[in-house]
Amino acid sequence: MICACDAVAATTGIVPGMALNSALALSPALLVQARDERRERALLESAAGIASSFTPRVNLEPPDGVLLEVRGSLRLFGGVRSLCARVRERLQSMGVESRLALTPTPLASLWFARTGEEVALRRPDELASRLAPLPLACTRWPGRSLQLLATMGVRTVGDCLKLPREGFARRFEPRTLRALDRAVGRASDPRAAFVSRERFTARRDLEPEIADIERLHRAIEPLLAELCAFLRQRARAVEAIELRFAHRAAPETRARLQFAEPAAQAGRISGLLHERLVRLELPEPVRTVRLRSGPLVEVREEAADLFALDRRRAAGVPQLIERLRARLGADAVQGVCLVAEHRPESAWRVAEPGRCQRSDPSDPSSDPTDPTSDTSRPLWLLTEPQPLAGDEQPHYEGTLELETGPERIESGWWDGQDVKRDYYVARTAAGMRLWVFRERVAAGRWFLHGVFG
Repeated sequence: MICACDAVAATTGIVPGMALNSALALSPALLVQARDERRERALLESAAGIASSFTPRVNLEPPDGVLLEVRGSLRLFGGVRSLCARVRERLQSMGVESRLALTPTPLASLWFARTGEEVALRRPDELASRLAPLPLACTRWPGRSLQLLATMGVRTVGDCLKLPREGFARRFEPRTLRALDRAVGRASDPRAAFVSRERFTARRDLEPEIADIERLHRAIEPLLAELCAFLRQRARAVEAIELRFAHRAAPETRARLQFAEPAAQAGRISGLLHERLVRLELPEPVRTVRLRSGPLVEVREEAADLFALDRRRAAGVPQLIERLRARLGADAVQGVCLVAEHRPESAWRVAEPGRCQRSDPSDPSSDPTDPTSDTSRPLWLLTEPQPLAGDEQPHYEGTLELETGPERIESGWWDGQDVKRDYYVARTAAGMRLWVFRERVAAGRWFLHGVFG
């Protein structure tokens, strides 16, 4: 069945509701596309997301309607005409042809918009007279009810309003009479609020298929613009996005972008994407691109010192990390985070760069930037402690001079890797400072564990 047709198809006599075979008989060269309800729903939600920037009260009326409660927004946007112009412009920017109607009731607005009649009614007492000429098809009541009304000579909303209420209620479904009452304002019309999705998804089919990286990057940029508009409307950012490239025969190719800090700027995302695409190996030309964001996060603006000299240098660190990862791979660039643990080899872990937080914020010793932190431990630890010669005094390029110590560490009994050590700061004959320990067992041996800078 034909769901919709363009103006060219309509000139051949094709109308919505016609059987496909009948339409092909009228126009054998007709280009037919299967209906994709998932994409229709995604487009409707995108339109609702745009509407959310004009009013917080938005409702969906599938498959093709979005309702906005704009009474409180009229003054903010300069009146009815200005508001409607802005809404229309935003919808046109995403390729949607809109039909706008403003009335005191949501159902009346839907009926006017479905007939293509754009109105701006402010007075409820005008609704019945203005709705009267509308054809009953705009109500989208069940076909059986519309057919029965047509046999009775009832073809418009005004004809229905003239019928006796008691008889109308007996012959038709109760919801039909309730719809009339809601449309003219006789009954309330509560609706579920639209809740925007927590992730952004978009898709673009490429015709012809694209194998060149530069052209592919340009084809993805409109999706990035949609993503950034989606984020701006919600004052949110993303920490990661995923791109999937569908091919004709080969399995789809995936590319993931991980940001060092939440991102919401198209330029920043586009630059990082280009670095990632250069490294991407495509087995075949790309037919379809799908973009999906990670969970949305709040945009946090951090205060900076007014006279900070290194503000621009610090601001560029996240972008540097992102570009290095895009060129070298996500696992090639890592951060280090301190852990509240007495055993030196267990007092750190790998973490996302720029997101390293100390395990115990109440413990200042776990913050390497704290000037009160203990500085008697080196930053360079050996992967494995190196045995040293010597009994009473350890030897490393000669006898070591013990400067400070001991610092006793006994820990780890709960995980089977317990240690019992006495640590010292030692100095070589050449002046190098080392961190050494002696096992607290009979005839305990000496080990080198770290080197001070």
